[in-house]
Amino acid sequence: MRNVMAQSYINTEIIVYDDSSSDSTLEIVTNIAREDNRIKILNGVPLPERWLGKNHACWKLSHQASGKYLLFIDSDVILDRDAVASAVSEIKSKNADLLSVFPKQIIKTFGENAVVPFMNWLLLSFLPVILVSSPKFKNFAGANGQFILWKKDTYAKTGGHSAVKNEIVEDIETARYLKKNGYKILLMMSNDLVSCRMYNNFNEAVTGFSKNIYPASAMPAILFILNVLFLVFSNLGPFILMFYFDYFIFVSLLIILERIVVSYISSQNIILNTILHPIQMIMLLYISVRSVYQTKTGKSIWKDRKL
Repeated sequence: MRNVMAQSYINTEIIVYDDSSSDSTLEIVTNIAREDNRIKILNGVPLPERWLGKNHACWKLSHQASGKYLLFIDSDVILDRDAVASAVSEIKSKNADLLSVFPKQIIKTFGENAVVPFMNWLLLSFLPVILVSSPKFKNFAGANGQFILWKKDTYAKTGGHSAVKNEIVEDIETARYLKKNGYKILLMMSNDLVSCRMYNNFNEAVTGFSKNIYPASAMPAILFILNVLFLVFSNLGPFILMFYFDYFIFVSLLIILERIVVSYISSQNIILNTILHPIQMIMLLYISVRSVYQTKTGKSIWKDRKL
């Protein structure tokens, strides 16, 4: 909250949706709001039928905002002082309808390191940011719900979160919908302007990715699992095969080089990601299978709530 209040972009209003929080969130925000009249607190209402919680919260928040732009961020996102100013400048200069940012991930425990880094590896290896931002490539679409800046006019025209009200991966579905209908989206790496510690431990990371990874693929379950098996085998197999065929030494070096480049771009620990690459690939497979099972059986859970 403090880093949002300290933004160099002054013309802002800060609206917090209290979705029946069971901790001290409401009390903390209420106390801070006494210091800054830009802060408004919106009390949650019972979730309507066929809505998911986050999507409904964002939709309700949009009705209270009066600015030309709507910035949705998660509560655990940390903003550099110039983050909002930079995002607004970018969306204006590129005349885009939506801008989304992948935050720098703060990773502290071994369990987090075994899971979290494969997200950026997948995104940067198989979802080229430059193609997502190009209107010519409509099949490449992506966004990150941790930081999404909308033109308010576009949000109103397209229905915003109401258009994806029952989607678990509302950010990606929004990007697909906008790009399919001719709207311009921008997808960027944040460098150090936006950061976030997504999960606090191994179990949270596994639960969080299990909720999202299969729904985000928009594939039939069998095709999704086959794709993941291919990815995992092609990234682990060469390290075994190189003991039998010299060619795979070269392939293994390319895999290591890719991990180094992606880790550098993502501001992650290069040495640790390289060493933990096999574990991260095994976790990718495990979480993918778990995600399919939970999605198909309706057992996806987040923050102790069934989705």
